[in-house]
Amino acid sequence: MTIADDPPPGAVYPPRNLFDIAAYDLEEVFDGYMAQEADEPLPGDNHSPAYRWGATNNLRDRQIDDDGFDGLRQAYLAARRIIQ
Repeated sequence: MTIADDPPPGAVYPPRNLFDIAAYDLEEVFDGYMAQEADEPLPGDNHSPAYRWGATNNLRDRQIDDDGFDGLRQAYLAARRIIQ
């Protein structure tokens, strides 16, 4: 696979980088966040990457340990503050 064959930003889950997170539809992220219950498994491929990212963040907010995406989360939030 070449770079030209790579999916566009926001088209994959888990996110590869800040560009994926920035490209996620915010309404879908919110919907996934709000729909996720603590005792339910994370949504699968039948949901959009943005929805799945929202659900993942909901579960992350319920736990203490780093799930491996904290660095990306912090960088994304910092970039959003600069843009605003």
